[in-house]
Amino acid sequence: MKAPLSQIFCSLAAVCSVLAAPAASTTDASTTDVTANYDNLPNAPVVKPIVDYKNLNYGNWTYATAQTVQVGGVASQSPFNRIVSAARGTPTFSKQDRPFAPKTIYFGCAARTAEAVVTLAASCSVTFTGYAASNGAQVASQTFKFDPPVSPVAPVPMRQVVFPNAFRQKLGRLTVTYNNQALVALLADTFTYTLFNS
Repeated sequence: MKAPLSQIFCSLAAVCSVLAAPAASTTDASTTDVTANYDNLPNAPVVKPIVDYKNLNYGNWTYATAQTVQVGGVASQSPFNRIVSAARGTPTFSKQDRPFAPKTIYFGCAARTAEAVVTLAASCSVTFTGYAASNGAQVASQTFKFDPPVSPVAPVPMRQVVFPNAFRQKLGRLTVTYNNQALVALLADTFTYTLFNS
């Protein structure tokens, strides 16, 4: 017995609509975006060590709380905690169990004291260098300058760094070098990055 023409056309229309339908959008579950602003760490009126935070290891970094910042000092991007470079050794971010790709970070420099919190802003040139997670080879490097005004009338805002595309790959380590480390403290805040699940 032949099927009615109306049934045949209906079936063909259903098939065509399925074939023509756009593919469903999927969320990339292989990465996770992270914002590290350090503000959930305990208050630290003087610098305290920080060794790991939000799936990254921290080498030669400390952190401090800046409840108030004097005129000419460096203001935190996200009050009140920020990370502060140690007086010796290269500040480093490195992966724990997942590679990462840096996206943005805010930084500034200040004359170093025991607290490295309430001192005056200072000029500096900061170089970020990325190393591949797979083999440790250097894959990206970029230098950024921080130049505070000569006679500031308010706390000096940090500078935002947007990492170039060369950094947007699976890194195992990100180093930070700058001039006059013994006399100048590097302050950083609100570090955003992508974690890879594999």
